[in-house]
Amino acid sequence: MILTPMRRYGAMIMMFLTLVFSGEVLAKTHEKTANHKAHVTKAISKKQASSKQEYSRNSAKSSSLPDLRKYPSGTPRKKAFLRTVMPYITNQNAAITAERNWLIKKQYDGRWSPSERTRLKDIAKRYKVGWSGNTRRIPWNTLLDRVDIIPDSMVATMAAAESGWGTSKLARNNNNLFGMKCAKGRCNNGPGKVKGYSHFDSVKESVNAYVVNLNTHPAYASFRKSRAQLRKADQEVTASNMIHKLKGYSTQGQRYNNYLFAMYQDNQRLIAAHM
Repeated sequence: MILTPMRRYGAMIMMFLTLVFSGEVLAKTHEKTANHKAHVTKAISKKQASSKQEYSRNSAKSSSLPDLRKYPSGTPRKKAFLRTVMPYITNQNAAITAERNWLIKKQYDGRWSPSERTRLKDIAKRYKVGWSGNTRRIPWNTLLDRVDIIPDSMVATMAAAESGWGTSKLARNNNNLFGMKCAKGRCNNGPGKVKGYSHFDSVKESVNAYVVNLNTHPAYASFRKSRAQLRKADQEVTASNMIHKLKGYSTQGQRYNNYLFAMYQDNQRLIAAHM
């Protein structure tokens, strides 16, 4: 069919208007899509920021012992306690192992850099080992007797026994998991604190203080000697081997050790699952 000029011009105008209208629709659609994407992105970013803030708050709170009384007694409470305490125990022993391995490596090395001397001086100070600074007269036996682990399972068992799986007033108010008394003149008897016992700012500090105590205090010299004998005999230092070697920690003596060992046996699998 042949179109007249007028009808041909009319058709062209209609096509132009259609294209213009379609462009406006596409532009509005694109604008809506872009706005929706921006809104979604903003919402995700806000959610991520909120999550980071929540994580930060939880991390800050995690340094202290949570209120474990809210968990039912038995396995649920024990698991919650071990989830809280076990990372600090394993990290502490990992750090001790690293220092011990370094000492063993340096024992037969006559070359000492200034940084190595400084490191040795720091270790000797922390473990209360007297050293003049002369690298030809290093008290290796005393150092290696002290710079050694307390088995993870033994630490966890003692923490559970002394704190009632984290529910005792001493554990809740003082972050004191091991019933450690404070030295005369060094007690923090602030409001809410259990008087006469050490107060710690975190679970980590409590674990560290307990390990340092067993590794340095004269009362536990026989414990360290037994551990050194196991090392010399190339035997593993385990909770089973060491619990009965602990003397002087309780006035109950051997009865306390028997109690600890029975508790360890009852919870051995549960503790191992959190190591």
